[in-house]
Amino acid sequence: MKAQRKKITENNGLLRSPYLAIHVGSRTYLQAAEIVMISADISYSYIHLNDGKKIIVSTNIQKLQERLLGVKNIVRVHRSFMINVNYLKTYDEKKAALRFNLSCPISRRKKNDLKIALNY
Repeated sequence: MKAQRKKITENNGLLRSPYLAIHVGSRTYLQAAEIVMISADISYSYIHLNDGKKIIVSTNIQKLQERLLGVKNIVRVHRSFMINVNYLKTYDEKKAALRFNLSCPISRRKKNDLKIALNY
């Protein structure tokens, strides 16, 4: 028997405050407003914070996306990247530039999600 996975796109109309503490792994809790970008590396995730620090956690990006589901500012733009749109400087069809000299690719299938998050 396979366990049913929750559908990621469902929000049920509930929005979470970006100032609530989110469990990111290994007894570490962060506020969503502190997160600039999350990058994935197999089953690990690198969380880039607004103070310039980078935290590595053993939680995959899928699980982090589920935990950050109700936060409207954080959007998944690529298979391996999630960004906080509050820290977005510029973007084009294929690449997003963030503050703190961070950048990431934008998937052609996730481009719409970014546009929706920016207009929200």
